Amino acid sequence: MFRIALVLTALLGLALPASAQTAPSTSFAAEADVLAYGIAGYSGIFSVTLPNKLQVAFGVGAYDAPSFVVNGDAHYDQAQWEARVTSLQVARATYRFRGAMKSGPALGAVMLNQNWRLRSAPLAGETNFRTLSVGVTGGYYVHIGSHFYVYPTAAFTHNGVSGNTSINGTSYQVERFSPNASLHAGWEWGGR
Repeated sequence: MFRIALVLTALLGLALPASAQTAPSTSFAAEADVLAYGIAGYSGIFSVTLPNKLQVAFGVGAYDAPSFVVNGDAHYDQAQWEARVTSLQVARATYRFRGAMKSGPALGAVMLNQNWRLRSAPLAGETNFRTLSVGVTGGYYVHIGSHFYVYPTAAFTHNGVSGNTSINGTSYQVERFSPNASLHAGWEWGGR
């Protein structure tokens, strides 16, 4: 019986395409949120995709908050908010459905820690506060060549706030739940 199982295993191994016979490998990537550079910021992210298609990523950045982020606040007309995220840390864990080094969807969880500086010229002041956001994220890797990729992504997060979001008695409201989006570009290396 053992010999039959051994022969069947060997025949199955010969029948599979070469790509199915090789064990998946780990890949590494360095990427950036290219949108941050368009809003006076920077971004850097390092990720590892494991053979089981699980990816973990960690990154840092900073940016000027776009006007559409702050001008929806109920007190914007009075305060004319200007905001900058002075530092950002991100941790992301996703499942890459097609694995490392391949185009395809990814879905997972994200955690963002953002340190905000909020200013108001009409209110003659500024404040600092931190948001900790946890939620779901998804995107699609588009490989252009063997190593370069773009990764448009979106997330929906629950946002907690620590610190004071008011300037001279006028509050800035951080939404409890919010969407966000980004466009990452990166370079991935490792085995196929």
